[in-house]
Amino acid sequence: MPRPLCLATFALAAACSSPPSDEADDAGPDAAADPGFVAELDRLVAPHVDAGGSAGKAVGLVVVAVGSRARLVAGYGATAIGGPQPGPDTYFEIGSVTKVFTGLLLARALDRGTVALADPIDPQFPAGAPDWNGQAIALVDLATHSSGLPGMPDNLHSSDPQNPGAGYTTQDLSDFMASHVLVAAPGSTLRYSNLGAGTLGHVLVQRMGAANYEALVSAELAGPLAMSDTIIAVPDADRARVATGHRDAVAAAANVIGEPLAGGGALRSTGADMLRFVDAALGRGDPSVVAAWTLALVPQRPFPMGTDGQLGLLIARETNNGRFQYHKSGQTAGFSSFVIFTTSPPAAVVVLANASELAESRALETLAREVLALLDR
Repeated sequence: MPRPLCLATFALAAACSSPPSDEADDAGPDAAADPGFVAELDRLVAPHVDAGGSAGKAVGLVVVAVGSRARLVAGYGATAIGGPQPGPDTYFEIGSVTKVFTGLLLARALDRGTVALADPIDPQFPAGAPDWNGQAIALVDLATHSSGLPGMPDNLHSSDPQNPGAGYTTQDLSDFMASHVLVAAPGSTLRYSNLGAGTLGHVLVQRMGAANYEALVSAELAGPLAMSDTIIAVPDADRARVATGHRDAVAAAANVIGEPLAGGGALRSTGADMLRFVDAALGRGDPSVVAAWTLALVPQRPFPMGTDGQLGLLIARETNNGRFQYHKSGQTAGFSSFVIFTTSPPAAVVVLANASELAESRALETLAREVLALLDR
């Protein structure tokens, strides 16, 4: 199996011949990965990758690990069958991990005083918005999957089954909102909703005066954290860095989502950028984004199964040793992603893979949890 790749920008030492640099601007005391961690990581990843293509496995995979034993971005397999090994700057579709960005955008808007959690969405839908006996859907309802909106709108019109949200327009969303009837009061039930997350992103774009969702992410999150590769549309000059998605070892269609649904799953990112992203969750990086992460992790309303509604559209579970683990998965037609972290002690793992079925089998989640446990040893 190919050895992990170093992310030179962060002076990472895992599987590299040179020691960690003392000049790394933000590497901190855990800039190196001990050899035992790297060997164990290789062992854990091996069953999930086949660079030649195999159903149920990723062709290529990137692991981000940040903790007391490691700080690295490790690439395995290939960006496509017959392609090069993925690196820290390889683009992966992150699917529903985009929702975490949307929740953080809400936290940024709250911090600025631009919005309040109880704000109704009605002003952004002048043709009408669903309510329950006069109770409007509020921003906090969208951010905690408790708006009562369905998983997706019923007026999709894409002919591509791999991209049902392609071509969906602002007018389409307006038409849906004007006609939809809620079956329960907002805030009363938990129902996972791509539509709800997309609507939250759409409302925030308008309330914060951005051109579109991608521009808002850039201004409020990616820009301050120097995450220049966290985008929706990859520039032509960078196409060589894009991993190919797969389903059962067959190339899958690239992810396409209409603008008003973008906040539910449209982003692409890289291992290097996702390291910066989870760094902020652990308290490192731009103070405004770190503050947004702190607010996003505050439970907003209780839900079953030991989870809480977080503004970051995450799931939090208390572990046996009394600490909380926060996690979110993502899937597109050809990619799977998983983010998990704990703030005490600070540790985070991100896994990005170019195979969609790893999300369905929860293999990526299992791998990420194993790597997080490895960081604790």
